[in-house]
Amino acid sequence: MLELGCGNGANLVPMAWGLPGSEFLGIDLAGEPIAQGQRMITDLALSNIRLVHGSITEIDERWGAFDYIIAHGFYSWVPADIQERLLTICQERLSPQGVAFVSYNAFPGGHLRNMLREMMLFHVRGCEAPEERIKQAMALVRFLAEGQETRDEYRLWIRAELDRIIEHAEGHLYHDELGEINQPLYFVQFMEKAAFHGLDYVGEADYFEMSDHIFSESVRQTLQELSHNRLLREQYLDFLKCRRFRQTLLCHRQASLRREPDAGKVADFLISSVSEFNTGSADLRPGVSSAFESRKGSSFETDFGLGKRAFGILADAHGFPMAFEELFQRANAALGDAGNSASRQDLCGFLLRLYAAGMLEFRTALPRITPTATERPMASPVARWQLKKGNFVTSGFHMTVKVEDEMGRALLSFLDGTADRKALLEKVERLLKSSPPPAEDGATRTNEEALENNLQKIARLGLLVG
Repeated sequence: MLELGCGNGANLVPMAWGLPGSEFLGIDLAGEPIAQGQRMITDLALSNIRLVHGSITEIDERWGAFDYIIAHGFYSWVPADIQERLLTICQERLSPQGVAFVSYNAFPGGHLRNMLREMMLFHVRGCEAPEERIKQAMALVRFLAEGQETRDEYRLWIRAELDRIIEHAEGHLYHDELGEINQPLYFVQFMEKAAFHGLDYVGEADYFEMSDHIFSESVRQTLQELSHNRLLREQYLDFLKCRRFRQTLLCHRQASLRREPDAGKVADFLISSVSEFNTGSADLRPGVSSAFESRKGSSFETDFGLGKRAFGILADAHGFPMAFEELFQRANAALGDAGNSASRQDLCGFLLRLYAAGMLEFRTALPRITPTATERPMASPVARWQLKKGNFVTSGFHMTVKVEDEMGRALLSFLDGTADRKALLEKVERLLKSSPPPAEDGATRTNEEALENNLQKIARLGLLVG
C-alpha cells in the first residue's frame, strides 16, 4: 500500500501493525510529521512500513507497483499540476487489479462549505500564527451561530457547521477551511480527469453513500432509469444529497468490473453490526414485522424471520465480526428451521441491504483483537503509544476513538499484558483516589465492577488484543 500525503503515518502505522504480512509506504512533503511517524514505527518495532520525506513528483518506476494507493485529504488541497501527478501515479504505479482511494471536496455541497470558508479567511486576515488563525476562525463560527434569536434556516445551518467543525481536531480546521487551496469539483469533472489517465470508477469507499434508500419511491425510480450510466446516476445523487465530500475508489480501465453487487458474495465475508441496536422489544417470529433502532438513530423494519434472528445475534456480539456461515447456522438454529440454499441466499440479500444502509460492516479477515478481557488483558500497542501523545487512538477496527475519561486513559496505559485484575485494581485506585464512578443508570458500582465495566467497553471498542 502507498499513501500520498501520509502525514505522521496515523493511517498507515496502525494498518502496518494489524497486517504484518503486508507492506506499507508513505510519503509527505512535511518533515516534522514524517519524523514523528518514524519514531512511532521505531518504538513499535515495525519492519513492514517506511515513511519518506519528499514530494510525490519523485515517485517513479523504482518505487514498484502497489495493490492500493491512498490519497486522503490531498486532491482538493494541492495545485492542478500535483492533482495531475497524483492521477498519473495511480495510472502508472497501481497493480493490474489494484484499487486507488482518492478523497476530495465535491459540489454542490462545496458551495455552502466555501461560503463559511470565505468568511473565516476574511476574519483571520492579518493573523499569521496557526494557533491564532484557528482560535479566531472558531470564534467567528460561534459568533455567527449565536447571532440570531430565530431558528431560521441560516442559523440552523451555521450551528450544524459548528458541530461538524468541533468534532474534528484543530489541525483538520487549519488544513481544510483555512488552507491556502481548497477546491471542490463536481463528481463528473473528477471522473473526466481520472478517465484521461485510464482509470475507471469502482464505487465509493463507504458503500452506503451509493444507496438511494432514503429517497421516495418516485425518486428511486428515476435514479433506476439512470442505472445504465453509473457516473450520471452518482452525479444526480450528489445533487439530491447536496454532497460536499467524496471518497472515490478507482481501478484501471482494463480491469474486469462487476457493475451490480452479487448478494451471494456476502457469504465470503465476516459480518458485524456498526452500532448498538435495541433488540429487546423486537418480535423475532417469522412473518411479524419488527423495527430495530440504533443508539445513533438509524433504523429498519422487517418481517424476515431468519434476518431478524441473524441481526439479533450480530447486535449481541457488540460489533465483533462473525463468519457468515456461523451466523447462518446460529440464526437457523434459533429459528428452529433446517437450513437450505434458498434461505442462505435470502439471508445474503438481506444482509447486503443492511450493508447498503450503513448498518453492517463486511470484512475479509479478523482484526488482531479479542472480544473479551483475559486475566491479564493487553491493549493494542498502537493505542497505548498514541495515548501518550493525545486523546485519540486507533482501534483494531481502524476507527478513531477519543479517550477523555480518567479511568479509560489509566486502564489503557496499564494494559500491557503483565498485570492481573488485582494489580490493575490497585493501580487504578491509587491513580483515582476517589469514589467509584457512577453507572450509566446512576447506580454506584464497586471498584471491581467499575473495572470490569471499563474493560468490557475497551474490548467492544476493539482496543484489546489477544
